[in-house]
Amino acid sequence: MQGTYAPKPLRILIVDAYGHSREGLSAALRRSDFIVETAAGSWEAINRMKDGCFGLAVIDLDLPPAHGVAMNGWELARIFRAFNPGAAAIFVTAERYPELDSEAERLAHAQVMEKPINPAQLRSLVKALRSELLQPAEPGQS
Repeated sequence: MQGTYAPKPLRILIVDAYGHSREGLSAALRRSDFIVETAAGSWEAINRMKDGCFGLAVIDLDLPPAHGVAMNGWELARIFRAFNPGAAAIFVTAERYPELDSEAERLAHAQVMEKPINPAQLRSLVKALRSELLQPAEPGQS
């Protein structure tokens, strides 16, 4: 009897200081049967990262300082990747410009979306990044 391979549900961490943004992003992704957790800021996000294995983070680039420490979304993403090597990231921002896409490309498995976020586009991007992560590396790539 052959078993079928069913990938584990994707765990997603959403980090946004604004409650309405967190709720909207979370609702859009929960409808797709992803496991979604949220954090209101950098320190809360880091604590969640330490406690769980996430496959993707949705991070607002414009996070306010926490406990007197300014940490933008890029810096938080690097910490996220330290706890979750190979995970994907989606960065959300109110103002998108070409340099953001270049920075995301340097991180690999990362994309930028401009607010307001279209829920269907977000789900589509998450599914595309998940497929990208599930693809075996080509020979010569690490």
